[in-house]
Amino acid sequence: MKAMILDSYGLEPRMAERPDPTPAANEVLVRVRATSVNPIDWKQASGKYRPILTASFPFVPAYDLAGEVEALGPGVTGFTKGQRVHTRLSGKNGGANAELVRAGLDVLRAMPEGMDFAQAAGLPLAGMTALQGLRDVGGIPMTGATQRVLVIGASGGVGHLAVQLAKSMGANVTGVCSAKNTELVRRLGAAAVIDYTKPDAYAGVAPFDLVLDCVGSSPGDFLDKLVAGGRFASCVPGPAVFGRMALNALSSKKVLPVLLSPNATDLGGLDDAFTKKQLEVVIDSTFPAEQLAEAWKRSVSGRAAGKIVVTWS
Repeated sequence: MKAMILDSYGLEPRMAERPDPTPAANEVLVRVRATSVNPIDWKQASGKYRPILTASFPFVPAYDLAGEVEALGPGVTGFTKGQRVHTRLSGKNGGANAELVRAGLDVLRAMPEGMDFAQAAGLPLAGMTALQGLRDVGGIPMTGATQRVLVIGASGGVGHLAVQLAKSMGANVTGVCSAKNTELVRRLGAAAVIDYTKPDAYAGVAPFDLVLDCVGSSPGDFLDKLVAGGRFASCVPGPAVFGRMALNALSSKKVLPVLLSPNATDLGGLDDAFTKKQLEVVIDSTFPAEQLAEAWKRSVSGRAAGKIVVTWS
C-alpha cells in the first residue's frame, strides 16, 4: 500500500510503499478515502510536543479517517466489507494517512446516510473534542437553565462544531472570530459574534457560564468574563492552563483542560446530530494525499474556516 510517511521530525512527508496491514481481533481494515488535518498532526510531526507526544519513525501521521471496510479481523461482527465507516484512531501513534489502516471497534462507527467522506473524516477528533469540552469539562447543561457559552475560535475546526453543539444543548452562544467569518458563525447558531481584532472587543459583554477556548488563549485574559462558578475549558491546554489549575481550589472560577477520549459512543452521538441536521461539518479546503504538506501549511496559517481534508481516492 501507499502511505505518507516522515523519516524524521519535520513537515515534509513523502509518499512511500508500506506493507499491507492485517486486522487483529476487534479490528477492521479500512480502505481510506479521506483524512482530515488537525493541529495535533503537524505539531506531532514537527516534534513540537516532545517529550509528551513523540513519533516513532518511519511515521505515518494523522488520526481522523473515513473509508470503506476492506476486511474484518477474527471474530468481528457488526460490520461488513464495503461498509462506509469513520473514526478517530486511538492512541498516539497516528497512522491515518495511508491507503489501508487498521481501526479498533471501540472507536469506529458506520457513516450515517447523507454524510460524504470529507465530512466523515472531518468530524471525529474535532467533534468529540467540542462535545467533551462542552458536556464533560464545561458541564453544559450544568442546570436546567440556559447557559451562556463563549466559544473562542468559533470558525475553526473544533470551534465551528462547538457553536452548533452548544446551541443544540440549549445554550446561548457567543462566538469569537475574525470579521470575515462572522456570517458563517452566525449561520451556525451563534446569537452574537465578537470580532477579536477590534479594540475593546469584549467591552460590554455579559459574563459567561463557560468559556470554551479552541485556539490556546491564556485563561487569565478571560477569567473576568466568567460568572462566579464559571469554567474556562481549554481545548489547547498549555503551561498557562496547567499552572492556573493549581489555583482552582482557591477560586469558584475553574480552569480545566479538555483531554480528548475517542470512543465510538460519542462519535455515534455526533452522527445522530448530523442526521437530525443539528450539525454541519464545514469543509475549508481539500488536498490530494500527495499534497499533505500543503494541507498542513493551510492549518498552520490559522486561517482555515472549518475542516481541512486530504483525499485518498
